[in-house]
Amino acid sequence: MSDDQPLSPRAIRWFAGVFYALLAAAGLIWIRLRTGSWLPESLLGGQTFRSLYLGTGLAFLTISMTGKLIRWFPWMRWLSLEVRRLLGPLDLFTVIVLALASGIGEEIFFRGAFLPVGGLVFSSLVFGLIHTGPDRRFLAWSAFAIVIGFALGWIALETGSLAGPILAHVVINAVNLGRISRLEIPQTPVDDPTSRDSVSP
Repeated sequence: MSDDQPLSPRAIRWFAGVFYALLAAAGLIWIRLRTGSWLPESLLGGQTFRSLYLGTGLAFLTISMTGKLIRWFPWMRWLSLEVRRLLGPLDLFTVIVLALASGIGEEIFFRGAFLPVGGLVFSSLVFGLIHTGPDRRFLAWSAFAIVIGFALGWIALETGSLAGPILAHVVINAVNLGRISRLEIPQTPVDDPTSRDSVSP
């Protein structure tokens, strides 16, 4: 396979489906052991409509902010390019599968199972730390994920519902994955995240 497409879209879909299904299963088992119920109360109850309203607002704000960060900051363009190199030019079906799998799986685990036990701060920090890369240049991604984790956790605590966090997570991932997938990789590899030539905005 080429450097631009290390994995086929089908392989990416299968990996994401299996990984996030296992993550969701781990969260549900954790909930079962802690509460005796197979589903978190926040998945079925709470202030659903308020949660969806807040989740929609968070998704809109995050998507708008991400677009500005990519245009304004070289490190964000570089980071986007690295994700683009890893995943390749994803088709719409693969983007949807990745967004649904990651949004549902991570929310069930982190906001459904982890948040009630670890609290908002600790669960958000762990959520951010798993969003990292092979070296410290990816710490900006972790910091970004920690902020989003706090916002998703706050919505879950404020409304008692996972509906908004799941909606926001899925929409943010779908739009940003689609945006990153359309980036053009420069002919010469760029290793410096401060370079303004790293990615075409």
